Amino acid sequence: MQSRKALGVDYVADAIEVAARIGRGVLVALFVVSLVALVYYLFKGYIPEFHTDSAVKSLLAEEAIRQGSYFPPEWNYVNGDLWVLFGQIFIIPLLPFFKNSYWLHAISGLISSAIVLTSLWCVSGMVVRSRWMRLLTVTIFAGGVSWFVAENLFGQVSYGNVLYLAVFTLYFAWRWLESSRRRGRIGWALALFVLSALTAWGNPQRAAAYNLAPMLAAILAWASTRDALLVWVPGARRWQLTGDSWRIAGLLAILFGAMVVGVTLHSIAIAHVHNNAGAGSARWLSFEAARENLWFTLQGILGMFGALPSPERSVMSLGGAYEGARLLGILVMLVMLPVACCMALRDLRPSARMLGAFAASGLCMFVFLQVTTTTPDMTGPSISARYMLPSLILGVVLLVGYAENRGVRRPGGIIAWGVLLVLLSSMLYAGNSFTRIYRGTPPSVHVQTMEALKAAGLQYGYASYWNSGVITILSGGDVKVRQIDFLRGLPVPRPHLASNTWYRSDAWKGESFLMLTSEEVAQVDKAVMFAFTGEPLRQFMVGGFLVLVFKDNIATKLPGWGVEAAQSRHIGEPLGITTQHEIGRLENEGGRLRLLAAEGETGFLHFGPYVKLQTGEYRVDVDVVAPGSGEVGYVDVVSGLGAKVLGKSPITGGAASPVSLRIATAEDLENVEVRVYTNGSSAMTLSSITLAPADAAKLPE
Repeated sequence: MQSRKALGVDYVADAIEVAARIGRGVLVALFVVSLVALVYYLFKGYIPEFHTDSAVKSLLAEEAIRQGSYFPPEWNYVNGDLWVLFGQIFIIPLLPFFKNSYWLHAISGLISSAIVLTSLWCVSGMVVRSRWMRLLTVTIFAGGVSWFVAENLFGQVSYGNVLYLAVFTLYFAWRWLESSRRRGRIGWALALFVLSALTAWGNPQRAAAYNLAPMLAAILAWASTRDALLVWVPGARRWQLTGDSWRIAGLLAILFGAMVVGVTLHSIAIAHVHNNAGAGSARWLSFEAARENLWFTLQGILGMFGALPSPERSVMSLGGAYEGARLLGILVMLVMLPVACCMALRDLRPSARMLGAFAASGLCMFVFLQVTTTTPDMTGPSISARYMLPSLILGVVLLVGYAENRGVRRPGGIIAWGVLLVLLSSMLYAGNSFTRIYRGTPPSVHVQTMEALKAAGLQYGYASYWNSGVITILSGGDVKVRQIDFLRGLPVPRPHLASNTWYRSDAWKGESFLMLTSEEVAQVDKAVMFAFTGEPLRQFMVGGFLVLVFKDNIATKLPGWGVEAAQSRHIGEPLGITTQHEIGRLENEGGRLRLLAAEGETGFLHFGPYVKLQTGEYRVDVDVVAPGSGEVGYVDVVSGLGAKVLGKSPITGGAASPVSLRIATAEDLENVEVRVYTNGSSAMTLSSITLAPADAAKLPE
C-alpha cells in the first residue's frame, strides 16, 4: 500500500498535469485571438495612431518608383540610415497595381509582423526545449503587450525591424557553429554573410551596436562551452588550433567581412543621396544628470511594458487593481531578468549561453548609454526607452527559459510564471492597442481632416511634419500634404525624410493650402507671408486645424522655397524672413523684402543657407548697393563654416551693378553659404542673392 506521502505527491503531479493540459488549450486559444487582434490592429486599430514616421516607408516606396532608384537621389535620409531592409520592400512591388494607401502600409506591416514573430519562434528555441514554451513566447508578443510595444514592433515596425535583424544574426551564427554537415555550414554562412552585409549597408552604426558587438559576447559564451581551443602537439612541439577555434575564426571572418562589404556599400550609396545629420553625436552627462537619467530609464521601461498606473485611478477598482498587479509584475520582471541571464550563461547548452550573452551584453550597453549620455531625450522617457526594446524582449525570452527550467515547484519558477501570466494578460489591459478589437477604435482626427480636405476639392498643400505624410497616405495620394517647418514667421520646407521634388514650383500647379494648428497660427507672420503669397482665397477650420487656401502653389511665392540641394537654383531670391543675418533689418518695399544695414554697423548682412553643391561650376550674383566710396565690404562663398573659401569679391561703394563671381568645386560640398560682409564705413542695402549653375541652360523654367 502506498504511503500517504506518496499519494499526496501523485495527487499534486496529477493536478499539475491537468492544469498543464488546460493551460495548453488556453494558450492555443489565446494565440489565435492574439493573431486576429494583430491583423485587426494593423488594418484598422492602428489608424488613430498612424503618424508621419509610420507613413515614411510608403512615401519612400513611391519615390523609389517615381525616381527609378531604390535609393532615390532626391530623397533626404537622416543620420545615414539608408533603409535597405525595411517595410518599403513589401510596398514597392504593389505600387504599379494599387494606390499608395493605408492598406498597402498594413500589408507591409503584416509581412513584417510575421517575420518578427518567426524570429521570436526561432530564438526561443535556443533556450527552451518545449514547443509549447516557444508558442508561449510568441503569444506574449503577438498579443501586443502595450501601446508602446505594439507601435514599435508591429505598427511603425521601427524596432521590430531592428529586433529580427539582430535575432536572425544570432540564430544564423549559432546554426553555423553547430552545423555538422558541410552543405549546412555553407548555407548558414551564406545566409549570415548576406544578412550582416545588408544590415551594415543600411546603417553601420546600428549594425555594430545591435548585431556585431553582442555577437562578440555570444561567441565568447559559445567558446566557454568547448573543452579546449588550443592544444599542444608533442610530436610537432607546437600549439595547434582545434576545430572549434577554426569555427570561431571562420565566424569572425564572416561577420567582419560582411561588415566591410556593408560599410563600403553604405559609403557608395550615401554619397549619391541627401543625408541630414539629425540629432548629432552623443555626449557624456554629469553625475547629477546621469543620476536623474537612471530614474527616467526605470520610468521608460515601466512605460514601455504598460506598467505605469493611470493617475487618479481608484486603487480599489477592478482596473486599478489590475494596473497595480501589472506594475508589481513588471518590477519583479526587471529583478528576474539578471537572474535569467545568469542561468542561461551557466547552461550546458551552447545555444542558451549564446542567447544569454547576446541579450545581457546588449541590454547592459544600451542601459549604460541611456543613463550616462545624451542619446535619449528624457522629456519622453517611455519613447526614449525604445533603444532598449530589442534587448528587453530577448530578456523576456530568457525568462521563459528560466520558468521552464524551474517549473512551478520552486519559488523562482513560481515568480517567473507569475510575470509571464501578467504579460499574457495584456489582451485585458486597456493601455494595449490590440484591445480595440473588442473595445472599439476611436475616430482619427487625421482621417476626419483628410475627408474634409477632399470634400473641399483640395489636392496639394503643406503642414507640419506630424500632420503631413499621414494624410497623404490615408487619402491614398488624393490629398498630398508636404511637411514644413516655421522660421522667423514664415513656412519653410522641412527636408527630413522627404523628397526635394515636393517643394519645387513644378511639383504642383493650381490651388494649394496651408494647414496650421493653433500654436502654428501664432508662429506665422501673416502680414509678411501674405505679402508674398497674396491673401488666401478662403479659409476654414477642420479637426482643430486652420486651413488657408491660396490661388497658386505657395512654393512659387515664398522666399527660399524651390531650393535644390544638389544643384541650387536660387538661394534667398527674393530675401525673406528666413534669411539669416548678423546685423541689419528687413524692410518691405512693394512686397519685396530688402536687408538694410546702417553706417557704423559691422558684420554679416547675410550668411547661409548651408546648401549642398555637387561637383561643377556656379555663378553667384549679389544685388547689393552702398552709397559710400572705396571698399565697404565683401561677398564670399564658403563651406565648412568658412573653413574653405570658394570665391571672394570686394563690394565697392557707389557701384551700380551687382557683385558677380564664379566658383568651381571638384567635389561635392556640404554647408555652402554666401556671405555679405560690411565693414561699417557705409550704409548697405541687399536686395537679392542668386546662386545657380554656370550653364544657364540647366536652370528649370
